[in-house]
Amino acid sequence: MDLPVEGWIALGTLAAATTLFITKKLPIPVTALAIPVVLYATQVLPDARDVLQGFGSQAALAIAAVFVLGAGLKESGVATLMARGLQRVGGKSEPVLVALLMVSCGLLSAVMSNAAVVAILLPVGVSLAHRAGVATSRLLMPLAFAAVLGGTVTLIGTAPNFLVGDYVLTDGAQYVDGLEFHIFDFAPVGLAILAVGTLFMVFVGRRMLPVNRLEDRMAAGRLPAEVAQSFDVAERLFALSVPADCALRDKTIAGIDIRNRFGLSILMIYRPKAVAKRWLDPEPDRALREGDILYVQGEEVQAWSICEDEGLQFGLADERAMARVLRHGATLAEFAIPPYSRAVGRTARDMKFRERFGLNMMAINRREAVIDERPQDEELEVGDAFAVTGPVEKIHRLGDHPDFTLLTDMTHAEDATQAPLAILLLVAALIPPILLDVPLAVSALGAALLMFVCGCVSRRAVRRAVDWNVIFLIVGTLPLGMALDRHEVAGEAAGLIVAAGDSLGTVGVLSLLFLLAAVLAVLTSNAAAAVIAAPVAARAAMEAGIDVRDALLVMGYGCSCAFLLPFAQCNILVMAPGGYGTKDFVRVGAVMSVVMAITTIAAFALF
Repeated sequence: MDLPVEGWIALGTLAAATTLFITKKLPIPVTALAIPVVLYATQVLPDARDVLQGFGSQAALAIAAVFVLGAGLKESGVATLMARGLQRVGGKSEPVLVALLMVSCGLLSAVMSNAAVVAILLPVGVSLAHRAGVATSRLLMPLAFAAVLGGTVTLIGTAPNFLVGDYVLTDGAQYVDGLEFHIFDFAPVGLAILAVGTLFMVFVGRRMLPVNRLEDRMAAGRLPAEVAQSFDVAERLFALSVPADCALRDKTIAGIDIRNRFGLSILMIYRPKAVAKRWLDPEPDRALREGDILYVQGEEVQAWSICEDEGLQFGLADERAMARVLRHGATLAEFAIPPYSRAVGRTARDMKFRERFGLNMMAINRREAVIDERPQDEELEVGDAFAVTGPVEKIHRLGDHPDFTLLTDMTHAEDATQAPLAILLLVAALIPPILLDVPLAVSALGAALLMFVCGCVSRRAVRRAVDWNVIFLIVGTLPLGMALDRHEVAGEAAGLIVAAGDSLGTVGVLSLLFLLAAVLAVLTSNAAAAVIAAPVAARAAMEAGIDVRDALLVMGYGCSCAFLLPFAQCNILVMAPGGYGTKDFVRVGAVMSVVMAITTIAAFALF
């Protein structure tokens, strides 16, 4: 290749960065942020505004906002409510379960981070497998693949699509006059990719998967529902209604003091007559109203006793009622007493546990025996495990306390009372760019801020949600894409692609662009591949005389073709729970990559 010195330096920087991304000898953010420093120090890009352009990227800002929106949909229970429906209609048919799981995952990943969707649906997939008697390995890889396939459906579905849209508005404007990608421009081919990929996994791909039936694949702690089962909470849960003539009406939770008087714990209050929030925490100063339903846990005889003494109406609750409580703000968690804890030898009453932490101690598990009668009066011992109920944020705060060790996986705790608002804010993020030509970065950022302000997503969830590796990759590789374009590397690569695909015409050029993007995505990341391959696609389209829009779309789809290795973001989440090895991903992922490539090119060739 006849390149200037600056072009060779840019190409060498790409090779060095790719090697470091693969070997991970340096953290990904360090490698990514070193790229603009090298380009400036070698004067490949002598203007500081060029090398620092990534820090002002609309795409990076929009992607960060979408991460937060996805976390809001997760924490508000929208995604899980959708997933639970699968358990009711899926039955025990493996093909039906695979199809339902993939379609649900694909549609969610069209508007959420792919990895976030897999994290949400992973326990659902495991539960479906156990209920249906199907090996988890037959469901979890299809789940991971569906997240990747679904991400191709919209502009906000995955980072490469974002970056394609950003490219045509910035560096690529010189090649395309007035071209702009909107949210659903990726949908026609993206939906075809999702549909064909799903059909492949249902009828062929799942048969290529191993049959692993290991029961303890799920890492981390137990889920809140499992804590409830372990401590027999559902079996001792009652729904007590407040009638008009009840003696407790208009009295506060602190005033009635049912914990000390009757040994009962209030998990949640349901207020059906409320205009706004109907599920309420049992705060000490909260007054009871007519029609309120108190979900209490304890001995049945004590529940009958308070009903007789105070005029409440007795009602039984079941596992379904327990599930409703857990997804409406309150949750259950299990804690352990570690050695040297200052709680040893003290009772919850002595420590003013409820007053200090805002949580109710439900029961204590001591040497396989459950102590559920007045656990707040029991002296704690090293190794004791105890269950508490209360808001998620307060449980997290207790988990940070050195005297207690959190044993429960709280990543799936949710408050479904916020689900309608979360859906409304997601729509608010999508509609302005479609109808009013508002930049997606602005609308997504505004919706993400409102999700936080309105309580749909917590501060802790926001910190966990943003994948800083992706953000730093965008920031670092944007100037590299500019350098490759400005110093003829992209032009030379485009010429080679056009020459190689010349005999096959448009189909050949598009196929090679897809292949280039897919290889770059495997070697670096899908975000970095989009930044690097976008100028090549634009140049190749111009030289070959094909539609630049089609070339960029094909390149975007190719960057999402990440099935081959287990280290891709979605694949690595299911590797341990599914018991997969590298060869499983290579075997099935290679065929899925071919299926996606053929579907993509065929769609452009036909339409």
